[in-house]
Amino acid sequence: MTENLISVIVPVYNGDKYIVAAIESIFRQEYPNIEIIVVDDGSTDNTRSVLAQFGAKIQVIHQENRGQSHARNVGLSKAKGLIIGLLDADDIWPDNRTDLMLPYLLDDQFDLVRGFTRYVKNFGTESQVLTENIFLEVLVGSCLYKRAIFDKIGLFDEEMRQGEDFDWNIRLREAGCKEKIIHETTLLYRRHANNITNIKGKKVEGQFLSFRKKLIRTKFSKKKL
Repeated sequence: MTENLISVIVPVYNGDKYIVAAIESIFRQEYPNIEIIVVDDGSTDNTRSVLAQFGAKIQVIHQENRGQSHARNVGLSKAKGLIIGLLDADDIWPDNRTDLMLPYLLDDQFDLVRGFTRYVKNFGTESQVLTENIFLEVLVGSCLYKRAIFDKIGLFDEEMRQGEDFDWNIRLREAGCKEKIIHETTLLYRRHANNITNIKGKKVEGQFLSFRKKLIRTKFSKKKL
């Protein structure tokens, strides 16, 4: 592992319309010590050719479609940094995000830093259309993590195709990880027709499964005592 290197994991599936903006938002960070690992989860559109334009500036891993959890886990297995960022292929990092967040992770006080998220409908230098006000939600893309968190609580549950972020955040709370919240926008979340959370019932289904897994863990833990 490389000290103070930030490894950013970007899973993508059929994201040729959005992935360039996502990657370029990482490049715009003033902090120079960043590696970008894109995991193409079996895309069938033009994602492969779009990624090729970045050449050696990014590391690209192609795999058969196995879901976002598996794609993130593969990226994490290749990451060299002690700091981890996660960015979905259709979202954006604000330009000053790294400078705002990284200082809190350079000592032993905090395990992760989390900021505000904005929902946006489109992007432009002067014409961003906001669909909602700033809000504070537990989205992995709005955080920056110490790598040690993943060693402590485990990776994303590859059995889950929906709600895996929710499940992982529950485990994060169970482990008592120390969180710093900053009152700055650290993620621009793109609203579009293909958001998986738009599929009726999928978000609730994922949350239900996450709570079910938590109950099973709690029951197993009590039995061990």
